Amino acid sequence: MRKIIYSFFLIILALIGFIIIYLSTVGLETSKFNNIIINEIKKKDPNVQLILGKIKIKFDLKKFQIYLSTLEPQIIYRDVKIPIKEIGLYSKISSILKSKNSVNQAILIIENFNVKDIQKLAVRIKPSNFKTYLLNNINNGEIEKILIDVKLGKNFKINDYKVNGSVKKVNVKAFNDLLIQDVSLNFISDKNLTLINSISGNYQG
Repeated sequence: MRKIIYSFFLIILALIGFIIIYLSTVGLETSKFNNIIINEIKKKDPNVQLILGKIKIKFDLKKFQIYLSTLEPQIIYRDVKIPIKEIGLYSKISSILKSKNSVNQAILIIENFNVKDIQKLAVRIKPSNFKTYLLNNINNGEIEKILIDVKLGKNFKINDYKVNGSVKKVNVKAFNDLLIQDVSLNFISDKNLTLINSISGNYQG
């Protein structure tokens, strides 16, 4: 009887180990949760049109968290298509076991986002110096690539963030309407500091 129980526990442990290894390397793809996610997002903002592909579920051994990701979702917000390359979400295992929809980290990768489309979205945000500068002093060009890593608290409150990316061929009005054309640069930003490097541009040739 002991041998049977011992063998049973070994099989269970081997099965759990296989599942963990499989989820941490290959992952599981599914589209069963797509409608639930889309409906929840539309409840919070009906202006969002969203089409999702398959969602990959993986287990991150380093963080000991579940990682959900999807590639190239089609997102249109107020008639502006947002060119998101990938969305990734982290959730603690304890939250899933308690049946709580808790996301503590979100990662977005956006590529080739035109400045004109960004300005269309900026019109909707509250008045700010950044909004005014974006609408009046910047034109043409695009964000070539941007990675946004956000740490979230309760009710999706942003606790911390890191952003890095690159901008290319943007026209910028600087001091006293000084026009600098074809500005390209790389940037890194968080709550405490913003760094800009590899900057180039064209002023009167």
